Amino acid sequence: MIISFFENDNYSDLYPLSWTRPVADIRVGILTIAEKWAHDLNANSFGFETRDYLNVKYPCAVSPSIRIQGNIIPNKEIIEGILTAPENSTIKVQNNIVAIKGNGIDSVELDSELITISRPFHIFKYTGIEINADFKRITQNRSTQTLSRTNTVIGNHPVFLEEGATAECVVFNTSEGPAYIGKNAQIMEGSIIRGPFAMGEGSNIKMGSKIYGSTSLGPYCNIGGEVNNVSVQGFSNKGHDGFLGNAVLGEWCNIGADTNCSNLKNTYDEVKVWNYSSQRFEKSGEQFCGLIMGDHSKCGINTMFNTGTVVGVACNLFGAGFPRQFVPDFSWGGATGFITHKMPAVEKTAKLMMIRRKKEFNDGEKDIIHVVFDKTKELRTWERDD
Repeated sequence: MIISFFENDNYSDLYPLSWTRPVADIRVGILTIAEKWAHDLNANSFGFETRDYLNVKYPCAVSPSIRIQGNIIPNKEIIEGILTAPENSTIKVQNNIVAIKGNGIDSVELDSELITISRPFHIFKYTGIEINADFKRITQNRSTQTLSRTNTVIGNHPVFLEEGATAECVVFNTSEGPAYIGKNAQIMEGSIIRGPFAMGEGSNIKMGSKIYGSTSLGPYCNIGGEVNNVSVQGFSNKGHDGFLGNAVLGEWCNIGADTNCSNLKNTYDEVKVWNYSSQRFEKSGEQFCGLIMGDHSKCGINTMFNTGTVVGVACNLFGAGFPRQFVPDFSWGGATGFITHKMPAVEKTAKLMMIRRKKEFNDGEKDIIHVVFDKTKELRTWERDD
């Protein structure tokens, strides 16, 4: 089976994360949405029907046998319904198109729960559920590496270590969910971790870290301090003390030492979050909502973020005080104001950071960043006076 993941017209509701990736490439839990579907449908390969500028990094599928809506999370009922549906059918759940087989002439309605990722804060909202689901996908019929006796495990859910993963003098509380430690990942001494928890290949948890449940770290992340219900897409750092909660970080982000991010308003009111599509703040329906940060963004030491702050792609933030709750893409500055983070500086930093992970800031990556820079120009209001 070959899968093609398509996007509906609302992909901009997932900006800034979907500026630099197709919706189906967003990580929710341990796996990306595309990886979940590929596993459950036993697909040979998959590709993306996405925006033209992303195709160089995310190619189209060749002769796909099924098309899948990219922001929908699979479950057992949906997978069974797709497999048993006749050819040339459109499969729907709660009147939402989930999959199209062949020409999709016939309509099949499934009776199932439906999880859709249509806003960035949905990512951390469903992280715990999806860690549990992905844990079963990844570890079924497999054996964990031996956990060192220096560790303490509380609770009945398992701790699973991939090849080369290490943990010493760590307290795992798996009462609420499992802990998954990816290949060659490391948890340093004195850390306390509550499940459900997952960390990808090559990631590191620093000494004495406090990691609360429903936290998922993608590959090659460095995490320290206090973290609660956070999703990191991959290759990003929060390596020092400071608090980050109910948050989503893209790739190639860096959070400076002693940075603190509010995830609850003093009034305990519902948090409003900036929406790129409507160009305004909208009610999230969430009481807890912290930082949303796009790819390649950074902040300096002692940065403070207000509840529900959205930081766009390739921002560089520093200085005293709170930046405003929406920081436009390619901003340089902080609470006192912004100038534009120019492309030569963006490229230089990206190249240096990616080299540290043995990755290349190649022409494909560069082209994507340039397109996003052009598409976000109108958001940088200070440029209108230049």
